[in-house]
Amino acid sequence: MRITAVSSSPLVTGKSEFDRAADLVEALGSRGAGDRRVDVTLVGERRMAGLNREYRGRRGAAEILTFVYDDDPSPRGEGPAGEILICWKRLAASAARLDVSRRAYLLRLVAHGLSHIEGFSHGNEGEAERMEKREGEILEGMVPERDLARMLRG
Repeated sequence: MRITAVSSSPLVTGKSEFDRAADLVEALGSRGAGDRRVDVTLVGERRMAGLNREYRGRRGAAEILTFVYDDDPSPRGEGPAGEILICWKRLAASAARLDVSRRAYLLRLVAHGLSHIEGFSHGNEGEAERMEKREGEILEGMVPERDLARMLRG
C-alpha cells in the first residue's frame, strides 16, 4: 500500500511530531498488502469525537478511526483503499500509559489501521490475536522490541 501522511491543520495538537514521523509512517505502507493508496490524517480531539459519534455511535474522541473504501476492489485500483484518522491527544495518553514513545505508538496505530484495511478485525479473541500478529509483522524492525512487547499482547 502507498501511504500519504497528511496533517489536517497547522493548529492540530501533535502536528510537529506527526510531521517528523511522516517518513516512517509512509514506510509502513510498503509492508501492507496491495498497491492502493491509504491516507493517514491527524485530526483534533473535537473532530475525532464528532466522527466517532457519527460513524460508531460512541461518545468522546477515539485514538484512531479507519475507513475502508470498497468502491474500487481491485488491488491496483485508482481510488484509495482507505483512510486512517488519528487523534494525537489520545495517542499521547495511551503511549504514556503503556510507557512507550509516541512515535512507536503512532506506528502501531497506523499498522492497526492498515490491518483493518487488509480485512482484519478484532471482533472476538481469535480475530484479535490474528490482527495483532499481523500488526507485529508490519511493525517488525520499525519499533524497538521493548515498545512492541508493551503494545502487543503476543
